[in-house]
Amino acid sequence: MKLRTRIFLLFSGLSIFPLLLLTLISYQRYVKTTYQRMDEFSGHLMENATEEASRKLETIQDISYAFNYYYNDGSSLLRELEPYTDKDSIPDSYHYYQSYTNLGRTCRNLLLSDPAIFGIYVFTPCGYIFDYSSGENGTVLNGRDFEEEDWYQSTIALDGKYYTSTVQSHSMFTGSRRSVFFSKTLKDVYSHKLMGVLLIDCNPDIFDLSSVDTMPDITLITIDNSDTQDVIYTSYEDEVHAFDGRNIHTTQTDLPIAPLRLSVTIDYNTLFREFNVTGIMLILIGAILIAGMLIISFFISGYLVKPVEHLSRKMASQKGHTLISSTRYLDRTDEIGTLYNGYNAMVESLNKAVKQDYQDKLILLDAQMKSLEARINSHFLFNTLEAINSMAELDDNEPIATMSQALGNMFRYTLKTQSELVTVQEELDHVKDYVTIQLLRFDHRFHLEVDMTDEFRQMRVLKLILQPLVENSLYHGLKQCTQGDTIRISGRQEDSCLVIDVHDNGCGIDRETLEELRRSLMKEPSFTELGHRNRQSIGLKNIHSRIELYYGRGYGLTVTSAEGEWTNIQIRVPILK
Repeated sequence: MKLRTRIFLLFSGLSIFPLLLLTLISYQRYVKTTYQRMDEFSGHLMENATEEASRKLETIQDISYAFNYYYNDGSSLLRELEPYTDKDSIPDSYHYYQSYTNLGRTCRNLLLSDPAIFGIYVFTPCGYIFDYSSGENGTVLNGRDFEEEDWYQSTIALDGKYYTSTVQSHSMFTGSRRSVFFSKTLKDVYSHKLMGVLLIDCNPDIFDLSSVDTMPDITLITIDNSDTQDVIYTSYEDEVHAFDGRNIHTTQTDLPIAPLRLSVTIDYNTLFREFNVTGIMLILIGAILIAGMLIISFFISGYLVKPVEHLSRKMASQKGHTLISSTRYLDRTDEIGTLYNGYNAMVESLNKAVKQDYQDKLILLDAQMKSLEARINSHFLFNTLEAINSMAELDDNEPIATMSQALGNMFRYTLKTQSELVTVQEELDHVKDYVTIQLLRFDHRFHLEVDMTDEFRQMRVLKLILQPLVENSLYHGLKQCTQGDTIRISGRQEDSCLVIDVHDNGCGIDRETLEELRRSLMKEPSFTELGHRNRQSIGLKNIHSRIELYYGRGYGLTVTSAEGEWTNIQIRVPILK
C-alpha cells in the first residue's frame, strides 16, 4: 500500500468518526429544542387567540354595561325602562316613543361601534320591545310571545349571566342570515328589580380569529359552548376529518362570557416538519463536512508539492508597481523555507527600488514646480510693462497704479512657497489680478464671471492651476478679444470631487486639434532633468500632469469644445477642506 493511500485512510478515519458522532449528538439536541419551540408556539398562539376573543367579547359586555351606567345627573338607560316594569300600568304610545328616542341615541352609537352587531333589543316585562337594528338581519317579529320561548326563560334563569345561542338562522328575526345572539337580564342595581331582557344579535364573524392564526394549515381554533357543546366558531369546516389520526396537541381556556370556551389544536407532526429545516441542515452540513474531509485527506498527500505551486502562483500574479511578499512557509527550516525567505528578500529589495524611483521623480516634479513659480512669461511681462509705460507717458492716473499693484500681487503669489496647496479663493484672487491687468491692456473688451459658493471657495487645491487656464482662454479662445468676450469660472460638487469649469465663448477648437490635445493629456507624465523644461511645461499638459501625479489617476483636466462657439476646460480634484 502506498504511503499516500495510508495517510488518506488514517486521516479520514480520525476526522470522519468525530464529525459523525458530533452530528448525531447535535441532531438529537436540536430535536429536543424543536419540541420546546413547538410548545412555546402553542402557548403564544393560545395567548393571542384568548386575547383577541376576549377583546371581541368585551364589545358585547360594553353594551350591557352601557345600560347600567349612571350619569352625573343620576340618569341612566335603566331609568328609561322603569315605567315598563309593571304589567298593570303600561305607558301609552307617546311615552313609548319618548323612551324609544332616548334609548336610541345610545343604542345606535353602540351599533355603529362594531359592524358585526346586527341589532340591540330590549324586551320589557310589560310587553314593549325596544328594537334597534342595523338592517343586516332584519328586526324581531311582532306578535310573538317571547316570554314562552326557551331562550327567554333560560336568560331569566341565568339571573344576570349571559345566555349564548347557537349559530343559525333564527326564526325570531325577520332576516334570514345566520347569527349568534347573547341575552342577559337587566336589573336595577339597588332594588334588583327586573327591568327587562337585553338581546344582542351578532354576525358569527365577530369571533373570526384568522388574524392571530399564523399557520392555519396545521392549527384548529374553535369557540364552543361548554354546556351544550355547540360550536360558535371554528377555523376548519370539517375539523374531525382535518386532524383525524394525527399527532395533535390541544389546549383549552374559558372566555370572559361563560360558558364559552376557546380550544386550540395543533398538528405537531406538520409543525415539526416546519421547524425541522435546521435539523435537516445539520445533517446536510455534517455530510458536507465528511465529504470535505475526504477531499482534504486526498489532497494532503500532495503536501510537499503545494509550497512550490503556491510560490509559482504568487509570482505569476504580481501586477503593478508594488510587489507582494508571501507570509506562508516562512517558519520552515528546510529548502522550502529558504526559498520563501529568499523570495521575500528579493521582493523587499525591488519594492525599495521602486519607491526610490518614485521619490526621485517627485523631487524632479517639485523642482519643475519651483521653476514654474519663479518664471513669468516674458512676452506677458513685456506687454504689461509696455502698457504701463505708455499710460505713464500719457497721463499719471489710477489705471497705472492698479496695473502696478496687480502685477506686484502676482509676483508675490507665484513666489509663495509655504505650501503646494492653496484655497480656491487664493487661486481666484490670483486670476483677478491677472484679469485686472489684461482688462487695462485690452480696454475692457472682455469680462470675467465667477460662479462659486463660499463653501467651494474655502476648499484647497493645487497651486497655479486656474490662471494658466484663464490665460489660455484669453489668448487662444478669445484670440486676444477679437472673438468672444466672456470667460466664466464655475464650481460644483460631483460625488466626492470638486469640479471647476473654465469656459469661454470664443472661437473654439477644431476637431483635429481637440483630438490631438486629448491624446496629449492621456499620455504618461514625463520628467525632464533638473533645471530643464520642455515647451509644454507651462501648458495644459503640465497642469494635468501635476494634478494627476499629486492626487492620483482619475483626476486632472478634460477639454470640450464646439468649433466657432465655445471651449470648456474642466478641472477635477478630490475635495480637501
